[in-house]
Amino acid sequence: MMSAIECRNAAKALKIEAGVIGISPKKVALLTNIAHSLSGLASQLEMLDDHERESKRGE
Repeated sequence: MMSAIECRNAAKALKIEAGVIGISPKKVALLTNIAHSLSGLASQLEMLDDHERESKRGE
């Protein structure tokens, strides 16, 4: 599974690729949507890590 950092780096790379002049609007939309999904996944993974740390403190 990708880490949160890997997801954020991949999202950043896709956003850069989506900004390249001359690519089709459909590809821009797809790259942007995937980047948003990866950013959301990164947030969820960070929340999961936080939850696991809090759970360990409570044991």
